[in-house]
Amino acid sequence: MFRPFRKCCKGYPACYTIIGIRRTLRAALGHAIREELISKNVAALTTLPSAGKTKKKRQQVAWSVDEARRFLEQVQDDPLYAAYVLILVFGLRRGEVLGLEWDCVDLDSEELPIARQLTRVGGQLLHRDKTKTDDSSASLPLLGLCISALKHRREAQEKAREKAGTRGRTQT
Repeated sequence: MFRPFRKCCKGYPACYTIIGIRRTLRAALGHAIREELISKNVAALTTLPSAGKTKKKRQQVAWSVDEARRFLEQVQDDPLYAAYVLILVFGLRRGEVLGLEWDCVDLDSEELPIARQLTRVGGQLLHRDKTKTDDSSASLPLLGLCISALKHRREAQEKAREKAGTRGRTQT
């Protein structure tokens, strides 16, 4: 008896994998019928399992504090370091971090309101003034690590602007 249940990962193949396998098998058997090698395409008689059975369960493994600390030590010079800190500390979604702008960051009152997100729809980048869920639109208290990472990023951006400004000027 054929059992599509895989023991290795304790789940079914993805729905699109099953559809692709069935499509390929039906095409091959259809070709065999045209060549008069077989008389019936048995793949055409099959039904696909419901999407619920083929859904893979995500196994999310969170990093330990030590793993997160080691990661941040390794990427400390990366331009996205502040984004990594915010993702690790607050669990922000990618679009929420990418939607942050300096006018949203309040380092004086040590708060970070999450009000926008950046998404891609049909190949176009869209700035949305609404987050995925209403609970996401909260103001988060900034911790010391977040404040120092954001200040460092702001300083790096200002230095890059100054450097770019002097290169872009023409000498007369």
